[in-house]
Amino acid sequence: MQAELDELGLGIKLLSINKADAESGVSAFTESHALPMVQDTSELGVWDAWGAVWRDVYIVDEDNVHVATYNLTSHSLATEENFEALKNMFIETATD
Repeated sequence: MQAELDELGLGIKLLSINKADAESGVSAFTESHALPMVQDTSELGVWDAWGAVWRDVYIVDEDNVHVATYNLTSHSLATEENFEALKNMFIETATD
């Protein structure tokens, strides 16, 4: 999806945040996925502060204000309709 968004020239960047104390799977994730990943810590508590659920996608605007949440467990990106819906959420946020 990142490549498709890059082609639009809207400056949309995707990244992932790994939950604090869940570092054991990071190497497997980073080997099989192209998204940059940052690691949450107990001190920062980003995951908890946002009330994150496993596989949530948080869409933020250019000011890093939360606009929408899309869960990939409920909406598999293997389904073209879900893939396009999420991509369009990113585009709408970037063009508003």
